[in-house]
Amino acid sequence: MSNKKNNSLVSRLVSKDTKEFWADISEMSLDNVLETVAKDQELLRDIPIIKWVCTSISVKNSIQSAAFMKKYSSFIGQVDLESFTENDMALLGDAVDVSSVTDEIIENTMVYIDRYHNEMKAKLLGRLFVETFKFNRFTVREYNSLLFSIEQIHPFEGLETLKEFYNYKTRMDAASSEEERRSVWAEGAEIDFQSLAMSGLLRLPSGGAYAGNLGGAFINDKGVKFYEFVVRDIVH
Repeated sequence: MSNKKNNSLVSRLVSKDTKEFWADISEMSLDNVLETVAKDQELLRDIPIIKWVCTSISVKNSIQSAAFMKKYSSFIGQVDLESFTENDMALLGDAVDVSSVTDEIIENTMVYIDRYHNEMKAKLLGRLFVETFKFNRFTVREYNSLLFSIEQIHPFEGLETLKEFYNYKTRMDAASSEEERRSVWAEGAEIDFQSLAMSGLLRLPSGGAYAGNLGGAFINDKGVKFYEFVVRDIVH
């Protein structure tokens, strides 16, 4: 696979020429980003991906535009253009030559960054992008599915709860006796799963909940994979 194919996706999201710009944005307060939006509309329109933003949301609402830019800078902070080699993004195979595939990936990525509640979710998406298109740990289908999962994670409680469920599974797997398993299960049954209930990262109890909305949920394979390759390195 050639570097040209790699860049057909990656360079449309970030270029070497604009990485410094996005690094600066990530360090700015929202007020300073608002000033940048107000003063440099023409400059922003010269940045390829911002052309898409300006025609859809940015011109309509400066605060929304500034918030998007902060989230996008968090996403880009995880994506190192120079780290993508000619052997990367092998999962796309020949489909990388199909413009509709690349267009769909970019469109979905941008739409969900705009939807996300905070910069942390955008950062998680950046890590997911790298793990998918550089290290091939997720398929394109999984990538698109996890775009939605990230949106559905509670912005303040969800990631810590996911960590609890992951540790719960680890302890269950390591239990050496049925008595120990029952003890671990009893503790895990007390984890409130509501902050992840719509994320698709858990196997929920029959009926969706038990009395008091507590207990009975368990992290599923997608949740384990997402935690190990995306969440763990970002959220300590």
